[in-house]
Amino acid sequence: METKITEARKALEDAELRMQSAADSIELAEEGADLAALEAEFDGAVSEVEARKSAVTRYEKVAEARKAAPALSTDVRVTKEEPTYRPDSPDQRSFLYDIVHHRTDAEAAKRLMRHDAEMRNTDTTITTSGGGFIPPVYLAEYAVEVARAGRPFASVLPSVPLPDAGMVVTLPRMLTGASEAAQVEGAAVSETDVTSDQISVYVRTIAGQQDVSLQLLERSNPAFDQIIFRDLALAHATELDRECIRGAAASSEHVGIRNVSSINTVTYTDGSPTAAELMPKLFDAVQKVLSNRYLPPTHWVMHPRRAAWLASNLSSTFPLFQQGGFYRGVGEQDGGVPLSIAGYPVVVDANIGTTYGSGTDEDEIYLVRADDMPLMEGPMVTRVMDQVLSGTLEVRLQLFNYSAFASERYAKGIAKISGSGLASPSF
Repeated sequence: METKITEARKALEDAELRMQSAADSIELAEEGADLAALEAEFDGAVSEVEARKSAVTRYEKVAEARKAAPALSTDVRVTKEEPTYRPDSPDQRSFLYDIVHHRTDAEAAKRLMRHDAEMRNTDTTITTSGGGFIPPVYLAEYAVEVARAGRPFASVLPSVPLPDAGMVVTLPRMLTGASEAAQVEGAAVSETDVTSDQISVYVRTIAGQQDVSLQLLERSNPAFDQIIFRDLALAHATELDRECIRGAAASSEHVGIRNVSSINTVTYTDGSPTAAELMPKLFDAVQKVLSNRYLPPTHWVMHPRRAAWLASNLSSTFPLFQQGGFYRGVGEQDGGVPLSIAGYPVVVDANIGTTYGSGTDEDEIYLVRADDMPLMEGPMVTRVMDQVLSGTLEVRLQLFNYSAFASERYAKGIAKISGSGLASPSF
């Protein structure tokens, strides 16, 4: 780190010399000199000096932090050996057990520090707060085995790192753009002033907790953290996905795609619906996105019951949805559900509501341009409170993270199909 600090300070000195030289050039400029170019050079030099100062400050803070926590550099060594916590640990090490006992058990504290160092040595940016520890990777991998709806829709959204601070992410938005028109020789060039505003994307907290007896935590085999963590993790994933689809901002939730204002809407009213009759409505949604967003959508999002119903329907002579390699139909299917419609892949998501409409038995179909809606997620964090319930020998386990969903960037990149034709299907 000392080498980096020295190099950063040297780069700052060089930048300051260039800034002084640029200032001298302006001051000593002769009549007729290009002052605009000299001033631009000076402004660039000033910006470089500020950037170099920030780099020096950052490296110095890192060095101070390391000096304040020498144990991380002397007692913990990160190698390519087996990870500290893994499902086949020969001594049945438990991540949550060590969290509970790390204040009184030196070996538990050392394992946790080693584990955190291992995680920070990966390609993933990891941060913790409030005394939280980074959960082992294998615990998250176990989570896929739990029978929950999960996050099918959230997983196709662009993933963007969440800013390190703040509870609101502000995004600029252009309301009216510039104009272009044919110019008559000698006439004025077309000019329209650009107007803009901003979108506020709120950072939301999704959290869950469990109270666990100390006996269960200490004496379970296999370690109970493998069970409790995967359940909390998938509960979190399911809730995040549900909010991305139908969250209501008024309830401190993300603004789900169905609650974004001014989206494209298509109504399908039918007392005895068929897939063939629904098909024009699907293509109506496609043309509305293309006509109003001017870019193609990327995904259909529908409930499993709707996807299976579509796949089960037949035309008079051949299936509407066919497996790849066939040349008739508007899409393909496999595994009992459509894989694509009109060339756009289908996301099957059980987090879509099924109680809409006057009969409270309708689901909805969404067509989205996922590229318009980045999902910013912070790292998952666990917390253990071993004093809150100490009177009953219990421990409180929490799992949470922060996220921000920019669903409102382009309302016309979303189309919602709804109506009585999407009531509970008959098979």
